[in-house]
Amino acid sequence: MSVYDKAVKLLIDGCVVAIPTETVYGLAANAFNPAAIERIFAAKGRPRDNPLIVHVADLEMARGLGLEIPELAERLAENFWTAGSPLQGPLTMVFKRKTARALRAAPPQRGIIPDEVSCGLDTVAVRVPNHPAMLEIIRQCGFPLAAPSANVSGSPSPTKAEHVYADLSGKIPLIIDGGDCDCGLESTVVMFDENKIKILRPGAVTAEMLSEFGEVEVEDGGSIHSPGTRYKHYAPRAEVIAVEGDAEGFGEFVITNPEAKTLFAKLREFDELGAEQIFIQLPEPAGIGLALYNRIIRAAEFKIVKAEV
Repeated sequence: MSVYDKAVKLLIDGCVVAIPTETVYGLAANAFNPAAIERIFAAKGRPRDNPLIVHVADLEMARGLGLEIPELAERLAENFWTAGSPLQGPLTMVFKRKTARALRAAPPQRGIIPDEVSCGLDTVAVRVPNHPAMLEIIRQCGFPLAAPSANVSGSPSPTKAEHVYADLSGKIPLIIDGGDCDCGLESTVVMFDENKIKILRPGAVTAEMLSEFGEVEVEDGGSIHSPGTRYKHYAPRAEVIAVEGDAEGFGEFVITNPEAKTLFAKLREFDELGAEQIFIQLPEPAGIGLALYNRIIRAAEFKIVKAEV
């Protein structure tokens, strides 16, 4: 039995499995199975009001989930969810659930996402991952996978299998080692207000990239609709302090000019070295820098100091 076959069997049986994606490692379970979803929250120690992202193999699978997918979202999916597209990238889109009346009038759905995934909200966050392991397992299962990051809630996101093992060993039955994640930063999360694209969580798909398709607005602060925005996130055991300006000379444990692919791994590395404080230089909040800025200030619980020029 291959590791993929083992993962599929576990997921069908209602277990949770750690699977690599292009962003970070995900802790996956059958998105239609409320008991399996509960195992995600229990393994992570995740607050029950923090919704999960549903991972699908393609737009066609997303269409079968009883959601309202606007025309603008279809256009974004064609570009950011489609293999081979020059804009393909990690984009999560938040859709409203269809009303009971609309569901009765629509073609039969493949399945309805339970409240346990959306934490009772009238919206569901969906994305197509760009990693052969996650995509193949979803296709073999035949159902979507709910999958937050495969770490203890609030700690730095896992970009290597050993990070997952350090946090969740003994709590889950299988960790698939897919090497280092290509992106190393969680997906961009957006929702729609008519023809406006609202960024709820910045990521590698930037505001500049999305602006080709409509007006873009970056929401300031945590959104109840977006996973990963309402609580302390991405933080190591050490105290993190964000630095505006040149961070050199602030101490032994300093991250200057942070990169998306290495930020979380560096935070874990400093924890292993016994750091008590970590100073991180804030990037300019534009392009991918906005996503890094967002992760750093949340890891620092919004503690920011200004370096003297």
